[in-house]
Amino acid sequence: MDIVKKSFPNGLPTLAELAEYNKGKDVPPETAWIWGEEDDIGRINLLTPEVVRAAQESELKDGKIVSLNWSLEFPREPSFHRAPLKHHIEVHPISPCIFDDFYNTNSQAGSQFDGLRHFGHLGMGKLYNNLDPKDVMTTTRCGIHAISNHGIAGRGVLLDYYAWAHKNGKAYDPTSSHAMTAADLQAVARDQGITFRKGDILFIRGGYIKRYHDLEKENPARLTELAKEPEFAGVQQSEEMKTFLHDNYFAAVAGDAPAFEVWPPQTPYFLHEFLLGLWGCIIGEMIYLEDLAKECEARQRWSFFVTSAPLNQPGGVASFANALAFF
Repeated sequence: MDIVKKSFPNGLPTLAELAEYNKGKDVPPETAWIWGEEDDIGRINLLTPEVVRAAQESELKDGKIVSLNWSLEFPREPSFHRAPLKHHIEVHPISPCIFDDFYNTNSQAGSQFDGLRHFGHLGMGKLYNNLDPKDVMTTTRCGIHAISNHGIAGRGVLLDYYAWAHKNGKAYDPTSSHAMTAADLQAVARDQGITFRKGDILFIRGGYIKRYHDLEKENPARLTELAKEPEFAGVQQSEEMKTFLHDNYFAAVAGDAPAFEVWPPQTPYFLHEFLLGLWGCIIGEMIYLEDLAKECEARQRWSFFVTSAPLNQPGGVASFANALAFF
């Protein structure tokens, strides 16, 4: 944070202020490589001991735990050409009463966090903090291990967009390219009484996992179609959404669909380019939010303490979410 204060004495810059700061530089105006040239964790820097302690004091009340991890069996046919989980158990040679199990899977096939090596700014051809794609295979810069070593813990907030939309006569199919606007997300926050804090971890329930399990019973062939030609609800690619996501300074963002943003994209750019490549904000996808939504609704409280323990794999691109919410 000291590095940021030297460049921005008035505090963390808005997206508009970044454009002025980057004027004349050979980078997009939204570039927020502001934590120093050696930084590998981006907005996880916002999770300072003070921020974590404040979240603990405000959110931990009775110790109720809710898992945010979808079963590793799902989705059975992952989108974007990813292979499904393969799991088997073997008897250990020492004794027929000892067992080991083995997992072969893509870390981004189910509940996961995209790390900073996953997706760069395509027009500029660089990943976060000027990481060159050719260095991904030869260095560990910006690897998921750096985030693992820091740890993820802080205040989580759930915007239950799916419930809000149905309550307000805006029902939609989560397996369609329905775009959530910045104005709608702000309306959900107002309706739930949420005031954002810098360093919050944002979760948005679009209803994808609920719809997935409905389709398992009603129309499983549709799930095969979605795996081959992905289509699902997500946040809109727009200037307003970029400002909303940037200026609230979330430490991480997450949703329950295979991509946090609406798919197929409705603009020539991806929000992944900005969140990951330019701002260093990791993205959670296929996070299991069904039980969390029920708990929040029952309590009429949509904030909580949240943790995630990414895999400590040097140079890793992404990780299973390993996420829990605490009340």
